[in-house]
Amino acid sequence: MTRINTNVASIRGLRSLNKSTNLLDTSLTRLSTGLKINSGKDNPSGLIASETLRSQVSAIEQSIKNSNRASNVIATADSALGEVTNLLNQVRGLVQEGLNEGALSQDEIAANQLQIDTALSAINRISANTSFAGDKLIDGSKAFRTQASATDSAKLSDFQVNEAVFGSSSTITLDATIVTAATQASLDYSAVDGGLAAATTIEVGGASGSQVLFLGASSSLDNVRDAVNGVTDITGVTATKTNKVASNLLVNSAAANSDITFTDARTSDSVLGDTGQNIRVSFVDPSANSATANITFNNTNTDINIIVSLATNGTGTITSNATSIKALLDGNGDTNSLVSSAVEGDGTGVVDAAAAAALSGGTNAYLTFSASNFGADEFVDVNVLSGTFDTVDNITDGNALKRDIGSDIVARINGQVAQGSGLQANLRSQQLDASFSFTSAANTVDNTASITITGGGSLFQIGQDVSAAGQVGIGIEAVNTARLGGVSGKLFELGSGGGKSLLDVGPSVPGSDLVNIIEEAVNRVSTLRGRLGAIQKNVIETNVSSLGVALENISEARSQIVDTDFAVETANLTKAQILNQAGISVLSIANQNPQQVLSLLG
Repeated sequence: MTRINTNVASIRGLRSLNKSTNLLDTSLTRLSTGLKINSGKDNPSGLIASETLRSQVSAIEQSIKNSNRASNVIATADSALGEVTNLLNQVRGLVQEGLNEGALSQDEIAANQLQIDTALSAINRISANTSFAGDKLIDGSKAFRTQASATDSAKLSDFQVNEAVFGSSSTITLDATIVTAATQASLDYSAVDGGLAAATTIEVGGASGSQVLFLGASSSLDNVRDAVNGVTDITGVTATKTNKVASNLLVNSAAANSDITFTDARTSDSVLGDTGQNIRVSFVDPSANSATANITFNNTNTDINIIVSLATNGTGTITSNATSIKALLDGNGDTNSLVSSAVEGDGTGVVDAAAAAALSGGTNAYLTFSASNFGADEFVDVNVLSGTFDTVDNITDGNALKRDIGSDIVARINGQVAQGSGLQANLRSQQLDASFSFTSAANTVDNTASITITGGGSLFQIGQDVSAAGQVGIGIEAVNTARLGGVSGKLFELGSGGGKSLLDVGPSVPGSDLVNIIEEAVNRVSTLRGRLGAIQKNVIETNVSSLGVALENISEARSQIVDTDFAVETANLTKAQILNQAGISVLSIANQNPQQVLSLLG
């Protein structure tokens, strides 16, 4: 090189030195920060991916914190509910002891009642004071708010919303439609004339238990019914009687507007009896001149004979028309309780004498043995131990049957098939847990009841996605003496002055009512605790576990993108240092080359 103004070798050396210096700076930055991506230019696509993953990691970490917080809230509520259960069990023991009135003085019973009153007050105090971070948990403020029309409310004995997630909707409407009505287990029994032919022993069984009944000879339907109903508390089976229903009787006459139709007017058991006497009606020609119409009776054990003697004129010709005969019957108090009559047309036609004819046919009186409740868990069993006692599936079909089982309701809630239990339909899904309990009167096919959830409940954001899929909406109903209980009554009634305290036990307030109220209250609290526990264990804890695994994997993926591999980067640093030192040495040599031109100037 003999040129001085442009030192190409120096420029080339400087460029290489700058490049090695940049490599050295990059390695030093990565080693000092621990990150491979310190700015967008380091790895544009990697930066985008890492920031997306970092956002996901942040969401997962917060979701884990939210889940743990939700678990703490539920644990607090569960702890309080556990204390309520302990108090209810104490009340159960006090009631059981207080009912042993034959061994306790009145003062001791009053002392037990005082303890019951104290326990009930403690339950209300726990309900009012249980809170988490200032929010009440079991006083009803965490329950869902619902609305239902008067018509729909009348169809339901109870409805409950345990879980619901609103999502983007402000309200949720629930429509429950009965597809197949629930049934009660039942058997029919029709007595023979005169009652049981001989002494009979039967065993009546139901969901509550069984009892042997000794029925004497000639026992009537009324006797059997009373015997069965006398042990209903033991068996869970009730007996009802359906009275005999006779068909109509049409008495024909030759003239127009002269026919008369008779209808059985008897309604009471005392009149009909178990077998029901047949009513016979006859029109009699008195065979006398100028006779006056009148009514007489000729009764037997099996028949009631109504004899109508017709009116005649001076020549012995019958003159009674249908209208006059109806007026005669209506004016007789005895016939009014037996039959009612209707005439053909205007009733002006003269009636003819008619032989006795009976209001026969129809349906004889019979008993129906029914389970106390609806559902597949209920049954009726009638086992004949001695004598004859033939039960059938129903009077119409008459198929011999000794045991019958009920069936659960089949329903749809918002189009989804619900789980049936007796008259209750339950729907449980990821976003909804609700139950409808229909009344027996509303237990008909295609009957629909609707309720609207307007708000309330507790919403827990436990998923990384802010959507219904990542949320749990829990409703916690009020747990106090006014709400706890069931069909037998409410818990507050067990307190002094409530009407069902130990001091009120007697003929009108059986001790079983008190026990049933407590057991229903215990079941309600236990069900609530079980539901909250299931959410805590199967939803929240599994959510924390799955989020922890996701956090581990996503963090590892992000680390591979952005974190510095120190082994690799240390090697790069050493390489950059050597290149940098070599570049400096080369640049120094290149800068000395132009001085060699001076030798030419000699």
